[in-house]
Amino acid sequence: MLRRTQQLRRTMRTRERRPDSPDPTARRPDHQGPVQNRPGRVRTLLPLLTVVTAVLLSACTGPNSGPANDGAKPTAPPTTATTSPSPTATPTPTTAAEITEAVRSWYMYGGETAMVSLIKEAVKAQGGRPGAEMELVTLDFGGLMDALSTARLFDSLPDPKARTAWSAAIDHLDEGAREVLDSAPEVGLIQSPQETGQALRGWHTFDEGIKSLKAAQARLHGTFGLNPSPDPWEAKRP
Repeated sequence: MLRRTQQLRRTMRTRERRPDSPDPTARRPDHQGPVQNRPGRVRTLLPLLTVVTAVLLSACTGPNSGPANDGAKPTAPPTTATTSPSPTATPTPTTAAEITEAVRSWYMYGGETAMVSLIKEAVKAQGGRPGAEMELVTLDFGGLMDALSTARLFDSLPDPKARTAWSAAIDHLDEGAREVLDSAPEVGLIQSPQETGQALRGWHTFDEGIKSLKAAQARLHGTFGLNPSPDPWEAKRP
């Protein structure tokens, strides 16, 4: 029996819904929603707290201390007020020419890499989709989650229509993958009917993410002439 790893990876046997099986779309009573706190690849950044203590040394007066310079008070040096320059806000592109230039800059400086990586990892993740009853499959979404984290860094795509499709792709792929991962059996390798229904819902959401990802790519290609080569959708599954 294969054990589950700690890297968003599960191995299980799936089974299709039979006519006399309970409704697979029903959730388990103890279902708590998408897996958010399951053991996975969780990076925790421990902040470094540095405490700096400033010690103010002040002159003490007493019986043995006398006034300096015959009681003359120190004169504070004159101060000159300085004004810091205000940061200049980056103008939002509004005209067609400005949007085209901004989109091409987004694509050239990381956007293309983020999109290609997300497409390849989404195609790879689909390798864990069962194609037959009682098929032994491995759910591996580690690479996809890394690609989604990178894609979120480029969520400010300048073209509104492409940005809407891009954001929807990120959200649906993330939600679908977590739903499918949460359907893995807690004990053993065989899914219950409820877990099978949960997996079907997750893959449906995942498919919506694929559609949105293709729509974003089609918008960039058809409107701005941007298209990766070679085609990342043709990447072979391992």
